[in-house]
Amino acid sequence: MINMIAFNSQVYLWQKSLVGVSEQTLQHGWNWVRALTCNGTTNTLGALQQALADRETHAVYLLTDGRPDQVSNL
Repeated sequence: MINMIAFNSQVYLWQKSLVGVSEQTLQHGWNWVRALTCNGTTNTLGALQQALADRETHAVYLLTDGRPDQVSNL
């Protein structure tokens, strides 16, 4: 199962929940990644909260361009 999340000032889900891995879903995911652009700030906390909100999540691989720079609301 896989999902991808992009983040800058906002958090963007590739899919609403985890999806099965197949050639078709991987190609769709690759196309989604290729269309991403960089802008805004680095909302790492929001991305992690979204990733961990799915109870089926067993692992998170975080790729980021820098340090978190949004104020936490915790």
